[in-house]
Formats: sequence, C-alpha cells, structure tokens
Amino acid sequence: MRNPAGAVRFSVLNILLLIVANIVFVSALFSHNIFAQELEMDMDLMQTIESTNDNLSSNIALENAESAIADAQTLNELFAVVADHYQQELAAGKDVAEAVDLTNKSLKFSSEIITFLQQEDYESAANTATDLARTCKTCHNFYKED
Repeated sequence: MRNPAGAVRFSVLNILLLIVANIVFVSALFSHNIFAQELEMDMDLMQTIESTNDNLSSNIALENAESAIADAQTLNELFAVVADHYQQELAAGKDVAEAVDLTNKSLKFSSEIITFLQQEDYESAANTATDLARTCKTCHNFYKED
C-alpha cells in the first residue's frame, strides 16, 4: 500500500532537486569569466547579483558550503564587471568614486566569504554576507536607476 504522505514528500523532493539543479546550472554559466564579462551593466546584471546574493545568504544559513562558495565566486565575478564599469565611468570624468569604493568593498567581502566558508566559519560568513548586503544597499541609494 502506498503512503500518500510519502508520495507528497517524493514530489516535494523532486521539485527541490529541480530548483537546486537550476541554481547550479545558472551558477555554472556565470562562473565562466568570459560570460560574466559579456554582461552589460544593466538591470539584468543587478537582478542576477541580487538573486545570487539572496541564494548566498540562504546557503550560508543552511551551512551548504559548496553552493555558498559557488554563489560567492559568482558574485565576485559579477562585481568585477560592475567595478570595470564604474572604473570606465570614473575615467570618463563621471562622479562615481563612491560606486568604485563600494564595488571594491563588495569584491573584498565576496572573497572573504569564500575564505570563511572554506574554513567552515559560517558565523563569520553570515556576518560578512550581511555587510555585503548593506554595501549593495548603500550603492543602490546613490546609483540605482528608477
């Protein structure tokens, strides 16, 4: 006789596995530096960063080091694209020095998160992820387009 609760769990498990597989697939795409560099500084890039940052926080909270490290590496590569954009804007004479500074902080934080996760220091990783989220918010307060 089949257990209906077991069937539901099996369905939920399949759905969760599909979600994780999709996240891994997207992370794998972004982990290629060439692909990340081809992204333009646009709303899609920022939404990808925001989504990846949310995944990072969740994976840290779940102590899923492998996925969290992949998220932090993806963020590091995407922040490099943002840093390059703002460096070009600064070189062109635009007033974006604060954005350059905040992006450099984001790069530093994402690298530190990787180190903390490799050391299985989830508390420090979580605290640094919070600092990263604050840095993103600060930058958005200055530069987010409506």
